[in-house]
Amino acid sequence: MNKLFRIFAAPVCALLLSACFALAACAQTPSTGEDGAGNALSGTMTFVIDDPATAEADAVFSVSLENYAAGDTAADVLDGLAAEGKVCYEGSRGVFGLMLTAVGTVEDGTDWQGNPAKVDSYILRQDASAGVYLYLYTSVAADQADYDGATSVQYAGQTLVESMQGVSSMTIADGAVILITTIVYGA
Repeated sequence: MNKLFRIFAAPVCALLLSACFALAACAQTPSTGEDGAGNALSGTMTFVIDDPATAEADAVFSVSLENYAAGDTAADVLDGLAAEGKVCYEGSRGVFGLMLTAVGTVEDGTDWQGNPAKVDSYILRQDASAGVYLYLYTSVAADQADYDGATSVQYAGQTLVESMQGVSSMTIADGAVILITTIVYGA
């Protein structure tokens, strides 16, 4: 039995060691804003939630990019805002990344017993039965739709064009503006 143990122990140990080295090689440090190559971003970007039924943008966040690195996306910024207790969102993650179905802000409110608490206050919500879906616009040229008929919106004197990327692939950069709103499609 001791001989049998030796025959199987060596390959199993080698496999475990290689897995540990592979995981260590892939590790990044997003909390420092560096990706191992020192590619920390700088500057700020703007993240906007805008219900088209209201006259003004419903929520605007100026986000410092110092905690983000090259390769991070708008979904990472959204996750960061959620971790700070500023935004709430619903959605699912799949092959193409995060599919947003609702987004809003975190407000001061009360819990079911009347005690002070933070509560999710959704501004935008998908309603597939009515053909209402969340839609993304961006100021980043690399992510903008470039086909005839691409839609655009005005925000703070800038023309934002619909994004050809999902939120998990959208570029973040100094001065970038990403706006989430809704569109009615197929209703």
